[in-house]
Amino acid sequence: MKTTAYVSGKIETKNRDCFVGDQKVECPGSQTKHYTQTGDNLDVLPSIATLDKRNDFVFTSILLSVILSFILLTTFKIKIFGKTLGGYIKPIWYFVIISILTVFWQYLFGLKIDDNFLSIRISQWLWEAMVLISAYKLSKLPNFSYGNMFFLGVLYSLIIHGLKVVIRYYFYDKTLLYSLDRFLYGSLLVMAIAAVLGSTFVYLRRKGYRF
Repeated sequence: MKTTAYVSGKIETKNRDCFVGDQKVECPGSQTKHYTQTGDNLDVLPSIATLDKRNDFVFTSILLSVILSFILLTTFKIKIFGKTLGGYIKPIWYFVIISILTVFWQYLFGLKIDDNFLSIRISQWLWEAMVLISAYKLSKLPNFSYGNMFFLGVLYSLIIHGLKVVIRYYFYDKTLLYSLDRFLYGSLLVMAIAAVLGSTFVYLRRKGYRF
């Protein structure tokens, strides 16, 4: 028979395990959380055994497909919602560069700073601000639409979180499942800023509000 022991005291977390004093206890809410086989927390996806592994061929193929898509869009000046890739990037290229540099800073320096991840949170706020400012700047263009804001979110998701999962996969030996979960989780935030708030900016502009 399974028995449950009740332990009173302050719960402390050490390496994803929970302790009260020196006694290991079940972490609050752990029954509803999902993890990879290596113990990494999953925020969006459930535990999927077929994806919870490394597969360099699959990951590299997806990465090369994305890069090739950017090359084709640029070379043939293919329009998405009436705008070429350059039409999205040129007005906000410096914000994109800052976002990319922020991602590199997080992994090169931020993770090494022992401040309870405060530096990481601040750097995250920085790229969030870059996405928001980009959406605001582009919303002031007279022919920028809701569809354009949606693609802006897709574009920033691929740039920011695509870069993050590439670093995690190749340099931190993460699995396909964890990489996909991180990409989807981060992209939800980007889409909320670019697509939702950006579309709000477009709506207000069309209604004649000046901001």
